[in-house]
Amino acid sequence: MKNAITNYENTFYFNGSSLSGVISVDGSYSLDYSPINVIGKGFLKQVMSSVPSANMSVSRYLTSDDPILRTTGQRGRLATSFNAGLYYNDKYFAFTEGYLNSYGLSCAVGEIPTIQSEFEVYGDIGPNFNPSGDRYAGSVFVPQVKNILLTTKNSTTNRITDFNIDYSIPKSAIYGLSSTNSQLPLEVHNEYPIEVTSSFTMEIDDYQTKSIFDDLTTSSASEFSINIKASILNDLNLETAAGEQLVSADNNEYNSQNKGDDPSIFSFSASDAVIVSEQVSSTSDDVMSVNLSY
Repeated sequence: MKNAITNYENTFYFNGSSLSGVISVDGSYSLDYSPINVIGKGFLKQVMSSVPSANMSVSRYLTSDDPILRTTGQRGRLATSFNAGLYYNDKYFAFTEGYLNSYGLSCAVGEIPTIQSEFEVYGDIGPNFNPSGDRYAGSVFVPQVKNILLTTKNSTTNRITDFNIDYSIPKSAIYGLSSTNSQLPLEVHNEYPIEVTSSFTMEIDDYQTKSIFDDLTTSSASEFSINIKASILNDLNLETAAGEQLVSADNNEYNSQNKGDDPSIFSFSASDAVIVSEQVSSTSDDVMSVNLSY
C-alpha cells in the first residue's frame, strides 16, 4: 500500500515564486462532449463540442508580499497571463496560460486575514509543466489591531468586527483558426468595468439606519477605506555604555530587533461607493449589529 501525500509535501508556485500561507488549492478541468447521430445509423461517435475549460482556486493567509495582488492593477484591454501550479513528489499539476478571474480579502476580529484567488486557465493544465522556481513570496502576516485601519459609515463610534472585499475580473478569450497552438486563444481581454464589492459588520452603539428611499432624492455616493499595515523589524546593534559593539566568544555580533516602519501591504478606498444593502441583526445572546454591503 502506497503512502498518501501530506500537506507539507507539496508546494504551490506562482510565476516561479513559492507562496507561503497557502490553506487550500483546488484545480479542475471539464470536457464538453456531444454525440453525432445520423439517420439510418443512429449514434456514430462523440466529439468535443467546445473549448476545454479549466480553473484553479487558492485560499491563503495574507503575507507581506503578494504577487497575485499585483496582477489586479492591470490596465488596458489585453490581459497579462501567468503560470502557476502544484509541485508534489516530483510531479506537477500546473498551467502556463492563466488569468486572474477574482480576488478577495476577508478578516474578522481574532483571525488572520485570508485571501481567495480564482484563476481561469486556457490551454493545457496537468503534468506537462514544472511550475517551481527559486523565489519566495513573503512570510505569513499576523496583524495586530492597530495594523488594520477601516473606515465606513458611522465607524468612528461603532465597532467594526469583520470585513471583506472582492474583485471580479472576468476575461474574454478570442480564438482563431490556426495550424499551430490552436488550443490557445489569440488574445484574452479584460472585461470592463471591474466590479468591486465590500461589506462591513459593526456592533451598534449610536448607528443610525438609512431610509430605503433616500437615494431617490439625495446623492447615493458613500465612502469607505481599508488599509492593512505590516510591522517590520529592523536589526539593532547592541553596544556597551562606552559605545563598543558587543560580540560573542566566536566574534559574532549581538543584535536585537527594533520595530521599524509600518508599510501598507493592502489598501483600497472608494469615494463613490453605493450601499446596496443594510442588514440589522439582534439576538438574545449577542449584541446588536449591522452589516453594510457596498
